[in-house]
Amino acid sequence: LLDFIKFAKLFDEVDLDFKKIKKLLSKNSQLNDLIEILDIYDTKIASIYPLEDFSLCSDRDYKTTILKNFQLMLEYSIKLESNLIVVNPSILNTSIDINSIPKWRIINRTTKRLQEISKRAYKEDINVGFEFSTQKGSSITTLKEAKEVLKPLESQENLGYIIDTFHIGILKLDFNEIKEILNFIYLIKLADFNDNSPENQKRLFPGQGSFDFNKFYRFLEKLSYNKTFSIELSQYKCSETLLEKFSAIFKKV
Repeated sequence: LLDFIKFAKLFDEVDLDFKKIKKLLSKNSQLNDLIEILDIYDTKIASIYPLEDFSLCSDRDYKTTILKNFQLMLEYSIKLESNLIVVNPSILNTSIDINSIPKWRIINRTTKRLQEISKRAYKEDINVGFEFSTQKGSSITTLKEAKEVLKPLESQENLGYIIDTFHIGILKLDFNEIKEILNFIYLIKLADFNDNSPENQKRLFPGQGSFDFNKFYRFLEKLSYNKTFSIELSQYKCSETLLEKFSAIFKKV
């Protein structure tokens, strides 16, 4: 994790993996060591991610594991001066048929737990970003479903969306579906996909696949989107040319 931060100094902010923070702290490192490295490279934390399997796990696991992890994420966020935690819906075991569970039940349960989590975060002035996923077994797979989850919680001002171009590309989402939630988007993750291999999707570097980034950026520009863009650096070989490749995408717009 520390080596990653040294490389990522070329970027304004980084997203930190919660599990990697925990792993670092389990090796006789202190959170202050991480803070010191961030200060040395003048690097800010855009978000801490992800809180997983919070929505459909058992009540016991939710109380004993999920909320405990979320409390840790809040503590890390406060000390690392980050104001965003990313949460992902539950991924069901492959032995469970997702279609056998009524969608309304999944949505209601996800909404209920998301409400509790976001209220806890609100007390610490931390935002919660909900990210749907097209991953196999995901309980919330579309933006439409994500909207149904968050709609009842519109009054919760610290709750919003995380949008990933990998997922909206696979879904062939009409960009206009983003318009109504633009002000509630905290972060847009940039990743490409290969439209020629729908059964074996892997995240690709932006611009190396089928997603139309030029069209997407022009769309966002018209809507005056001014929040954060993010790229998952851990997916790619760390080198200084990576920032140049990343910047080149924007220059083409």
